[in-house]
Amino acid sequence: MTRCSQCGRVFDRQATDQHVASISGSIMGDEYTESYYFCKQCEVYTVEIYHDRFLGDDEVFVRGPVSKPEGDAKVELIRQCSEPWNKKCRCSAHQSYFGGVLD
Repeated sequence: MTRCSQCGRVFDRQATDQHVASISGSIMGDEYTESYYFCKQCEVYTVEIYHDRFLGDDEVFVRGPVSKPEGDAKVELIRQCSEPWNKKCRCSAHQSYFGGVLD
């Protein structure tokens, strides 16, 4: 269950609160998936980060609140990729999003 990082409201994944955008990338053998949720009440983004470790336990953590302009820019960048779920994609959007450090 993901909550807004500002107001604490639970995002209802079955309703209109599904993530806005998500992207996966592989860094040093670990997979990172970052999902953006937009709170319509606060007008900020919350980013849920899933870290699938090659060696070790997986972890999930939340970053935010992320301002609307910053979040909008990240969501737009993610939408430039036709396969944002593909951790092996090396398109310019993936490279830019992950700062050029993908495997």
